[in-house]
Amino acid sequence: MKKSLIFLLVLITSITLYASDVILSNTLGAYYCAQEPNPKTYIKHTVEEPISIYWEDNVYPGFDDADAKLMVQNYLDGVHLQTMALNTPDGKVRVYSYANVPQSYIDLVKEGFVATKEAQIKRNLVNEAVKKVRNGNLEKAYYDSAEFDKITKEAAEADKKRKTLTKQIEAEKAKLDLVITETTKETMPSMNYTVKSDTVPLSDLAKKVIYGDEIKIIDNRTKEVIAYNRRIMQLYSASILPDAAGGRRFYPEPLCGSSNTEFYDEKVFISIAPKNFRGKHQPR
Repeated sequence: MKKSLIFLLVLITSITLYASDVILSNTLGAYYCAQEPNPKTYIKHTVEEPISIYWEDNVYPGFDDADAKLMVQNYLDGVHLQTMALNTPDGKVRVYSYANVPQSYIDLVKEGFVATKEAQIKRNLVNEAVKKVRNGNLEKAYYDSAEFDKITKEAAEADKKRKTLTKQIEAEKAKLDLVITETTKETMPSMNYTVKSDTVPLSDLAKKVIYGDEIKIIDNRTKEVIAYNRRIMQLYSASILPDAAGGRRFYPEPLCGSSNTEFYDEKVFISIAPKNFRGKHQPR
C-alpha cells in the first residue's frame, strides 16, 4: 500500500511538473513571438544571379570540411554563384570558387536553369488541376480527360529533360578546378550577399522550454535586409506530445516564424536551390 502511494505521488508530481513546462513554454513562446521584429518572416525580393555569397553560421558555429563539401556541391554552380565564403569553427573564413570555367559549361548551366523553371511551371499546372478536383471545382472524371493527360505528359517530359541536364551539369562540374582560399572575415573578398544565422537571445528560464534562431539575408551593396526569418520553437521536453520519431530536440511546428529554415535561402536565391539538401546547420 505504501509503495502504491509513493508511486502515485511521484506520478502526480511528474505530471504536474510536465504540465507546468507546457504552460510555461506556451506563455514564454507567446511573449517572444510578440517581440520585434515583426513580421517574423518576409522576403522583399528574390535574386537569380547573386554571383557571390558569404554564409556566416553563428549557431553551431561555422562550417567544417564535411559541411563545406555539401555547400559547394549544392550551391556553388560557378555561374549564378561564382564565389562562396563560409565561416569555419576555428574563426576563419574559407572562400571557394572555380578556376577557368569554360563557356560550354556556362551554357549548359543556363540551359538547365531554364529547364528547371519550365518543369516547375508544368508541374504547377498539374498540381492546380488536382487541387480543383479535390475542392470540387472539377469532376473526378477530369482525371480521364485528354486535357489532364496532356498536362501530365508535358510535366513528365519537362521533368525528364531537367533530370538529364542536371546529370550532365554535375558530370561537367566534377571536372572543374575548385580553388579554396583561407582568410578572415576582415580580409575576405567583398561578397554581394550575406546569409547570417544567429540564435535569439532568451532568458535562462526561457531556454529550458523554448529555442529561437533567426536568418538574415543582406544585400551587402545596399546594406538592406532583403529576407528575414525568426522562429521560436518549443522543446519536445516541454510540448504536449511526445517525439514519436525520436531524436528530435524541437517540436516540428514553430510557435512563430517559418520552420522551413533549411530551404529559406532557396526561396531567395532561386537559381542555386539545393537538391535534397539538409545540412546540420539548420537546427532541429
